[in-house]
Amino acid sequence: MSLLETKNLCISFGGLKAVDDVNIELNDRELIGLIGPNGAGKTTLFNLLTGVYKPTSGSVNVNGIDTEKLSTPQIINLGLARTFQNIRLFKNLSVLDNVKLALDSNLKYSVVTATLRLPKYWREEKSADERALDFLKIFDLDKVSDLLAGNLPYGQQRKLEIARALATNPKLLLLDEPAAGMNPQETKELMETIQLIRDKFEIAILLIEHDMDLVMGICERLYVLNFGKIIAQGTPVEIQNNPEVITAYLGE
Repeated sequence: MSLLETKNLCISFGGLKAVDDVNIELNDRELIGLIGPNGAGKTTLFNLLTGVYKPTSGSVNVNGIDTEKLSTPQIINLGLARTFQNIRLFKNLSVLDNVKLALDSNLKYSVVTATLRLPKYWREEKSADERALDFLKIFDLDKVSDLLAGNLPYGQQRKLEIARALATNPKLLLLDEPAAGMNPQETKELMETIQLIRDKFEIAILLIEHDMDLVMGICERLYVLNFGKIIAQGTPVEIQNNPEVITAYLGE
């Protein structure tokens, strides 16, 4: 059974088909890229996968479950997490607290216990701090855990958003342009980190990215989207030599 599968997925806004008959499939621990020119429909597809948008027709299945009637939180509970093209952190909270928010569903104390600050509350909070720091260490952010998230440099904010997504314990992580705004050294470190995440947490990763060096360097398979349609799929080498892909990017 596939971890993620779409079948004839479509969504229209007015008369415009933003996603048109898209069929993609991801299996356990795959590292897959979704590429295409600006406006091709990539982020719209991510919004369909996560329940932000509901399809006009077709279906999204996560772990064999049709998500049509599920809310975004319910889809996350199936094991899907994502980051956003525009960073969405709680910028007035600390770096540590941003990650702890993703762990809230695992905290095992009642409102009364929290209000009265009973021993169980302090034990659970200490455990959450330790787990959040473990995620931050992966991105070398543990040293800035007390800083406000909004005060971090752009590249570190990107990493924090990925750390927070990982804290939800996903089986599939969707990364929307994770290298956006990063310099070449930060991008190189991100490539290594994405591969580390896949291997350490044994999860699948689907990423949208415009940095072709990153995509071609780490992805096992690629889907190419243009005007809402999948025009090609295959290995990086196959995609690089696909005439339809070259035309989509460079014109006739």
